[in-house]
Parts: sequence; C-alpha cells; structure tokens
Amino acid sequence: MKTTCLISCLAFLATAWAANPDVGAVDNAHGARIVREGVKYRGVFINDEDWGLRPWAVRHFGKEEQIGVRAYEEVFKIMKADGLNLLWPAMHEGGYEFSERPGNLDLATKKGITVGTSHCEPMLRNNCYIPKRDQKLWSWLNHRDFVADYWREGVKRGEGHNVLWTIGMRGIHDGRMTDGKTTEEKVAVLEDVFKFQTSLLASDAPKLFVPYKEVLPLYNAGLKVPGGTTIMWVNDNFGYIRRLGGPQAEGYGGGIYWHASYWGRPHGYIHLCTTPPAFMWYELCAKAWNNGVRDVWMLNAGDVFQAEALLFCYGQFAANPDAFGPDAQRRALSRWCIQTFSSFKNEMLHERIVGHLEDYYNLGFIRKPEFMCIQWTTNLPASVKAHLVNRYRAHLVRDAEIESELARISPESVDAYFRTVGFQSRFLANAGLVHLEGRTKEEARAVLDPLYVRWDALDGGKWSGFWVDTIEERTGQYQPTPHNRWSSQMQWPWNEPPDPQARDRHGVSRDDYIATAYRADVPEPTWLEPVANEAANGGAWTRVGGLGTSGSAHALLPVKPGVGEGATMEFSLTGLRTADFGRKKSPGVRSPKSEVLVLQFLPDFALWPGLGLGVEVAFDGEKPQYVPVPKSDSNIGERDPVRNAAVQDNFIRVEVSIPDGAKHVEIRAVDPGVVVDRVGVRTRSDR
Repeated sequence: MKTTCLISCLAFLATAWAANPDVGAVDNAHGARIVREGVKYRGVFINDEDWGLRPWAVRHFGKEEQIGVRAYEEVFKIMKADGLNLLWPAMHEGGYEFSERPGNLDLATKKGITVGTSHCEPMLRNNCYIPKRDQKLWSWLNHRDFVADYWREGVKRGEGHNVLWTIGMRGIHDGRMTDGKTTEEKVAVLEDVFKFQTSLLASDAPKLFVPYKEVLPLYNAGLKVPGGTTIMWVNDNFGYIRRLGGPQAEGYGGGIYWHASYWGRPHGYIHLCTTPPAFMWYELCAKAWNNGVRDVWMLNAGDVFQAEALLFCYGQFAANPDAFGPDAQRRALSRWCIQTFSSFKNEMLHERIVGHLEDYYNLGFIRKPEFMCIQWTTNLPASVKAHLVNRYRAHLVRDAEIESELARISPESVDAYFRTVGFQSRFLANAGLVHLEGRTKEEARAVLDPLYVRWDALDGGKWSGFWVDTIEERTGQYQPTPHNRWSSQMQWPWNEPPDPQARDRHGVSRDDYIATAYRADVPEPTWLEPVANEAANGGAWTRVGGLGTSGSAHALLPVKPGVGEGATMEFSLTGLRTADFGRKKSPGVRSPKSEVLVLQFLPDFALWPGLGLGVEVAFDGEKPQYVPVPKSDSNIGERDPVRNAAVQDNFIRVEVSIPDGAKHVEIRAVDPGVVVDRVGVRTRSDR
C-alpha cells in the first residue's frame, strides 16, 4: 500500500514537473523561484565604470577607496540576491587593480563570490596599471621574464581565494596583441603563453579562454587551447552571439560573454539598460545553453545599478535555463515586480508595471537613446516618426499614472519605482521626443534635470552622483563634482557636428558608419501576419514575447542544427497591392509598379562555421529560393557599415521580388538560429 502511494506520488510529481517546472523550487533572497542547478558560473562584469559607478563611489567613499570594499558590498548584495556567483571587477584606468588590495578578494571569498578577470586581463592582473614607462615591456617575445614575473604575482595574490583564471594574452588594456606579424606567428605566441600560464596553476584550477575581437580569427585558424579550459564565446558587443563552439570545440565546456552595456564602435550604449529580457533569453537560453554553453555566463552590466531588473531576469535564466520558454520576458519581469513591490498585493497594478516595462524595453530595442542622432531622425519615414512620437508620449502618461496609483495605495513603493523603472522610462521617452520633435537644449533640461535632482535625493542621498549629466556632456579628466562627469555617449542634436564629415573625439565621422537603414523616401511595408504555421522535424516558428522591434518576432525553436528544418509560415498576399495586384496581366502589358516581399530578420550570426543562416521563400508552391540573412558570417568586422546600421536598428532587411499574380508565400526553415521579426509587402524602390 505504501509502495503504491509512493509510486503514485512520484508519478504525480513527474507530471506536475512537466507541466510546471517550478514544482519543487526554492526561494532565493528575493522570494523569487530558483529551480535546480543551471549555469555553473553566473557572472557580472563591471565595465566602463567611469560614467556612473566611479563618480558615485568617489563621492561616497572617497577618492582613495573609490570602487573598493564598500562599493563591492552593494554590488555583491545584488549578485547574491539574484543567484550570481562570479565577478569580473571594474578594470579601467583611474582606480587600482582589484587584486592589489587584499580586502577586495577577502570580501569576495566571504560572500561566496568567485573572482575572475576579463578577456584582456590574464592571470588576475590588469596591465593598464603597469607604469607607462614599462608598458613597452609588455611583449612575450621580447621581454618574457618581465611578463612571467608579472603573472606569477597574480597567482600569488589569488592563493586562498576562489579564482576562475583567464588565460591568453592581448595588448595593453583592451588593445590588440602586438607579438607576431602573421596569423601563424600569433598562434605560436599564444600557444607558448598558454603553456607557461598553465604551468603556474594547479592541474584542476578552473581556466577560461576568451577568443574576443582579434583573437577569434586566431582560434578559427587552428589555435590549440589547453585541455580542461572553458572557451568563452562572445557576442558582437550588441547582444548577437558571433559564434558558438560546434564540433571544433567539443570537450572544452562552454562559456559566453554577453553585453548589456558597451562603449565602442559604432556607438556606445552605457547610460540606460534597454536590453530586453526576451532578447537575453533567446541568445543565452535558447541558443547558447541549448548548444552546450553551460559552464560560464558573463554579463557586461556596465555600472550594475542601472540594470537591476535585467540582472534579476539574468539570474533567473542562468539558474534554470530550461524552465523558461517564449514567454520568458513576461514571466521573469512578473517575478521581479512581485519581489520589488512586495509591500502591496495588487495583481492588476503589478501587471501594469510589467506591461510598462515591456513597452520600455521594446522602445529601447527600436532605438536606444544613446543611438538617437540627427542622421536617424532625418532618415525616419514620416509614418514611423509619427508612430514613435505617439508611443513616447503615451509612455510618459502611463508612467505618471502608475506612480500616481502607487502614491495612493503604497506610498513607500514610489521611490523604489522611480529608482528601478521611472527614471529610465522617463529618460528614454523624453530623449525620443527631444530628437523627434526638435526640442532645444533648454527644453531638454527642463524635463531631464528634475530626474537627476530627484534621483540624487533618493534614500537620503545614498545614490547621489550616480547618473551622468548627459545634457552638459562635459568630457576629459574626471573630477568628482556633480556637473563634471564623463560623457555618456548621448548624441544630442546640439552636440553633433553640423558637417557629417566632421570627426568626433574618437576620429570617427558620421559617414564612417551608417546610423540607420531607414530612408525617409522609402515608406514602411504593409506588415503581414501568418495565416498558417506548420511544424517539422521537432521544431516550429514560434512567437517570442518581447523579441525584435515588433515585440513578437518568430524564432525557429528549438535552436539546434537540423531541428525544425522544413517548418513553414504562410502569409496571404491577396488584397494588399495595387489595383492589378493578384491578377494575371494581359500579354504585353507592364504594371507601372512592382511589389517586393520584405523579410526583416534579427541581425544574428550562424551558430558556428560551416552552418548557414537563412530561409527559403516559395510563392504559390513554386520552387523555393534560398534567402540568407545578410552579414551573418562571424568574421564580419566592426567597421562594416551595413552591420553597424543593423545593430543600431536591431533589424536587417532583404527584399524578394513577388511574381505577378502570387497569392501566398511560404517562409520555410533551413538553418538554425534564424529569427524572422516581420514579413511585409511594399512597392519596389531603387533602394
């Protein structure tokens, strides 16, 4: 009898688990559900900290300590609450090496945090702090003894602490490696470096190699990485994973370095955190985790405190990547909202906040405020511009309504809302209106300055000095005063050079990259909805809530080679074109206009070398044609103008001619990792 009951209970639990993966979960410090063991190392990288974190730390803890134990106490609180356990510490000039001061490592050990260092800081050292006069010695070929002693010191500092050792070698700070002239010579240098570095470590010491930027082509050329090392793959700095391991990397575990903040070409985005959780889920869970990247996830979170909601979602995804599906964004944000605003039990208001956040992330994906510029505004079609203006205005109204309701039912939640949602959403919407409505600097100050003033007063001034004064945009030597912070990369119209050929402080002109693929003289397509969807080979085109500029892009899921191949979406073409659309034409009669099918993809990359990224398009059951996603080769460089437009627009478009009289079209899955954001029809142009 007891045995029968036990079997019945186990059968019930198995059924319940299949229906609800949260069965048997435990609560973390937030009261959020964390289920089973997911990614082993779930990391946060503090990067480009000069804009927010360092000014804040200097103001509150003094210039001598700045980003030290008291600042890391606050970072570790967030990390531990979200189930994160690996830190790459702040690494830019102006401070000091994290490992130089034992108190930092001691605190990490006490808090159960493993410490590592970024892709350009091997062996727990940061070479940007080598005295300028000695930086010429940073050469493995010419000054081996100097570099070897430098790394030995890193190993000594790490004794007695949990360290994930980054191996390899690049140039000074985040520069290109300088040793070796040819690819073959550089590969030989790195392999010799590996041999020495691993000789300093215990055989079971966890090791990490990051083929980032100029190092990835060396790996692709056959670089041999020491056994037992986790290879950490990288994205393109904008969230699109350049490549995963595939058969070449079998046996090396898997890691991913992923950006929610970045400073560099074609433009940085370090002021707000506008990366949608849906995009994070797709790239990290659906793609990386599902293809063996399960040892280390590292999130470049910038200054950390502006990314609290996303960090919570990241912790949820990393703890149990299999527990989330196409509704991952709404589920994770709902959990975050419940724990953040636990002082009231109003399900309807919680859902309004979640919906407001989803609108914020979608608007930020359509255009990050840091990417707004004159070139973008002048190239937007009138319909897109009008639509965005209406959405920005509605976003501000909704934000005010939510805060008013909070003030009525839960006054103690108002400041928490402003700190985690309100500041960011109001900044984003107002930045959009400044650009699209041509507001002046004075008008911008009138709406944005009060946001800074209010932020600085929160929690008795605890967070004062954190946000950059973006309107003033003063740059140069950092000074810890409220009106002389670093530039946040905002491109306000009054700061842009009037001449597109004029160079900015990085030597880049607006014509050196394309800021958008929009054209004012090319109207937007008529966007279509699928009328049929058919699965194949264990996969299907699946809507992912919050993904893409549409907010409901179709991803081919699961993301695995061969899975879903042949799955189709069908779209009706009838009743959409000119008067003769869909009718056979008389012989010899030409239509004055022709129509094209517009496929809007996420600008992703093929999963790994040897795989493609594209779909087949077939009209009325005729022979299909293969349509690749442009610029989806992982070797496409940072200066490619088409790709630079794509990562700012978060879409890349392909036009396919529609045959006369075609009544429907099928989009057929061929390659893994394709996301179709939208499908539409418009009149052909000379674009």
